[in-house]
Amino acid sequence: MPTYDIEFTDPSTSRCQCCGALTVRLTRFVTRDGSAFAVYYASYSNNHPEQELAMLISLGDWSDESDPSRRSAFLCRVRATEPYEVMLGDASTSVWRDVTVMGRLLTRDEARAHPDKATAFEVLDEAIVQDAPLEGFLHRVRCGDAAAPLEYAFGLPDEVHALGDDRETRAAIDRNFVSLDGKRYFVRCLLPLPVEGYSPWCVGLWVEVSSMDFARARLAWDDEQSYSNLRFSGILANDVGAALNVSVPIGEHVTVVVHAPDKLPSVTSGETGPVAEVMRRAWPKGEFETFAIGRGFL
Repeated sequence: MPTYDIEFTDPSTSRCQCCGALTVRLTRFVTRDGSAFAVYYASYSNNHPEQELAMLISLGDWSDESDPSRRSAFLCRVRATEPYEVMLGDASTSVWRDVTVMGRLLTRDEARAHPDKATAFEVLDEAIVQDAPLEGFLHRVRCGDAAAPLEYAFGLPDEVHALGDDRETRAAIDRNFVSLDGKRYFVRCLLPLPVEGYSPWCVGLWVEVSSMDFARARLAWDDEQSYSNLRFSGILANDVGAALNVSVPIGEHVTVVVHAPDKLPSVTSGETGPVAEVMRRAWPKGEFETFAIGRGFL
């Protein structure tokens, strides 16, 4: 099997003045086994009535000084079924109809009969795997709201994650609870961050707690009345600051409460400290969108 690598460039975005829908456009350069092989454009909107991802995939000669006449461009429309569904379209009717660098814009019938059709689909499959914004868009559509940013979630406390294969012998890991060496205890929680123009964006993380609070949380977890009254303190067990470029260091003391019976316990903000500051200051909309799009959250 050939090895594909994708070079990522900064996305461009625009907003509909009527409804405020965010449209994202991407340009990607693809190498195969180390040689320039293809270029694709991709576009998606969080308010498209059919919730489709559009891609224009150009195959042919992408070597230096090559001529566009030696390339052919396939328009692919991707629907977020499971697995996703790909349909070929008429490239001359797409948003890239005036682009010349991609080569000949194939009609649907030409694309279906083209000898490189299977290769175009192969590049598309690799793009969905490697290109986080594309995979994230399809996932958000499947979740029912493409305009709602996906949560960022730490899979494990940092120290437990760093154990590698030793986790099997040293850690007891459940979906919402982790113990390490039978001496340290962690509970999965949410850190809600305010974002301009969006509902609070939640980060799933782990809080290290006392053995007593760990046992109390486990007992309350599946009892609605006890869970709604659950409250405990602990320290952040993930380096949120490094992951999200915010001023929230690992080891910071926090208080955790339950706000809704169907939600994880949430970190609350005190009056002072880095957690309080990051929960008080709204993330500017443009900065957040640039951050979130690049990582496939939006």
